[in-house]
Amino acid sequence: MASVSGKSTGGDPAVNTAGAVRSASSDDAVAIDESWLSRIVAADAILVTDERQTVRAWSAAAERLLGYGPDEVVGRPCYKVLTGRRPDGHPVCDVSCRVTRNARHGRGTAPYEVTALAKDGTPIYLTSTVLVLEGPRGSFRVVHVLHQSCDTPPSRPAKSDQPCGDGVVAEALTRRELEILRLLAGGSDLEEIACQLSVSVFTVRNHAANIQHKLGVRNRLQMVLEGMKRGLV
Repeated sequence: MASVSGKSTGGDPAVNTAGAVRSASSDDAVAIDESWLSRIVAADAILVTDERQTVRAWSAAAERLLGYGPDEVVGRPCYKVLTGRRPDGHPVCDVSCRVTRNARHGRGTAPYEVTALAKDGTPIYLTSTVLVLEGPRGSFRVVHVLHQSCDTPPSRPAKSDQPCGDGVVAEALTRRELEILRLLAGGSDLEEIACQLSVSVFTVRNHAANIQHKLGVRNRLQMVLEGMKRGLV
């Protein structure tokens, strides 16, 4: 059972990582019963924000996905945590995001795709589904259900006259990305690479997805072939 952790900025109950409800004090007069958070069962990451875009709850799955613990994000503006952007690079998460604007006017928001940054700086391609819980006197909670997309974000085609070479591509690979690309080209799988680099398989998978995006390919075989074509491996 996935647990959700949060704290209240309005005298509301808050849910810890064990799913137990605890109280918190504040000068916020609006009260919304958030005890339901402890009963959420979801494999996907869950982020709950309020009408001021403050993070109110952060699930264990969100911590696994993005690397931040609840103590690092609860109480902070959500746009400073996710720094989400559309695949074309246009900011999605900001001080006047459309999700919060829609909720403020009693409207929902259709699912959308966003690239967020994990704690270690890794871009993660997500699909966000939004639920709105309306409260008294214009207050509300926005529940963001974040699912990591299996696809790679759309990329702009590289110019045909773009020079090739080690690290010189349409969008340069980082040193770690080059290292992973070369290990993949050498026949190592994700688990073996994670062991060699002393990182999690999840981290290696995210790096591989980022390499695919930068090279403009759709799978790992194409990624290796394109890397060879560009002289990266």
